[in-house]
Amino acid sequence: MQTSFINLFPVIVLAIGAIFSIALEPLLRNTNKHRILPWVSASFIVIAAIPFFFAVQDSLYGVLAMDPVRRLLGWTVLFCAFLGIGGVQWTLAREKSRGGEAYGLLMLAASGALCMTQAIDFLALFLGMELAAFPIYALVGLRRKDRGGNEAVFKYFISGAVFSVVFLYGISLIYGATGTTHFNGSIIEGREWLYTAGLFLVLFGLLFKAGAAPVHFWVADVYTGAPVAITAFMAAVVKVGALAAIGSVWLGANAAPSVLDSWNLSQAIQVEHFMSKPLELFMIAVALLSIVIGAFSGLAQKSIRRILAFSAVMNAGFIVLGLLLPNYATGVVQLGPMYFFLITYAIASAGALTGIAYFSGNDDEWESLDAIRGLGRENPLVGLGVIICLASLAGLPPLAGFLAKFTVFAGLFGAKLYMVAIIGFILSIVAAVYYLRIAYVLFAAVPTEKEVLSHCSLPLSRSFILKTGVSLAAIALLIMGVFPAIGLVV
Repeated sequence: MQTSFINLFPVIVLAIGAIFSIALEPLLRNTNKHRILPWVSASFIVIAAIPFFFAVQDSLYGVLAMDPVRRLLGWTVLFCAFLGIGGVQWTLAREKSRGGEAYGLLMLAASGALCMTQAIDFLALFLGMELAAFPIYALVGLRRKDRGGNEAVFKYFISGAVFSVVFLYGISLIYGATGTTHFNGSIIEGREWLYTAGLFLVLFGLLFKAGAAPVHFWVADVYTGAPVAITAFMAAVVKVGALAAIGSVWLGANAAPSVLDSWNLSQAIQVEHFMSKPLELFMIAVALLSIVIGAFSGLAQKSIRRILAFSAVMNAGFIVLGLLLPNYATGVVQLGPMYFFLITYAIASAGALTGIAYFSGNDDEWESLDAIRGLGRENPLVGLGVIICLASLAGLPPLAGFLAKFTVFAGLFGAKLYMVAIIGFILSIVAAVYYLRIAYVLFAAVPTEKEVLSHCSLPLSRSFILKTGVSLAAIALLIMGVFPAIGLVV
């Protein structure tokens, strides 16, 4: 196996772009920051996507790995970062913000998420987690005078620090059980209990980042306290990094070292030793609890950010179910459907929330169901993009979200998890109600007393990246729904 550094280039390009953007920001006049910096950042994101075309399947010194699934995950992170740049540009320009450091912070967070998708070593994963986390702490508190935003930052930072410690302690236990920090280390005889305990703690840390139950307590408050554009970025990029890492850790815990030399997540892997039954039951409980809480809690909300916050919790549960799809009795693991669900969810949620950011008004005051009524008629392009993204989240054909849910439910039946599949299917219908409610309200009849949005007087250059990103998200979901081979790597 060769060792190729080209797989690391996207991370390097994003990091350089972040440093350049942050260094350039104080040199620009306030009136030019939101004209120049978004395009600089978007250019670096596009450049960072190019090396993935030349990436080769290999491992970088047993620390980072690349394969077809990780390539798709990388492109997904970059695309969602592009959407984030567009949403932040529109938000800050509309509010006449004097600061432009958010663009560099977005790229730093995206580079950390890329590291998480490629990591096959716990220390590399931890560095990626922290590189993604610290910029997001600052982004959540972007509106410094917003009391809700400050409260969200405090809660997210404190809880994030606690679970980082939990994650590190889990790594130490795994190192004590295997003598290595690699995901696929061989367990020393007699230390199986130590390895299982460490794996529990590591998974808890990653589930916190993913916003899955029972460690989802921060999601609704943080998603609501952050600007809508930042919520869109968090709901997609952070979740991709965390859940991609959970899949890699799970695979490393199951497969023999000899069959993971290439770390190709797109292929069926023969299982040598499956982890303890309590850990399997724990993941089933996490998945079902996330789905139940997300589905029913979302129905009671009127804030779109809170609705999609609980949507994030619910979809984290569906993605975790993807770990259990293979029939471990036959000794085969295939995580392609899980990653397909993750990719479609990330694109749809980022597209929907970025579109909502366009309609949300100054300080996101128009972010409730009542406030956005009829606003899709004002800009049908963005409104239609949001509806397609929401329809994909609801699982309606012929969109990619339908195929993603179909593969998960079919896999659950194939793994003989019938009750889990039935419960998941019923609750997915419940969740579809609040997705479609947002879509309906967006194009519903406008009350006669409602005034036209004042922010539409902003020049097209301030919304071009946003509108392009939302449109591309809708098109991508349509294409993947019709041609699933693009994203369903099996």
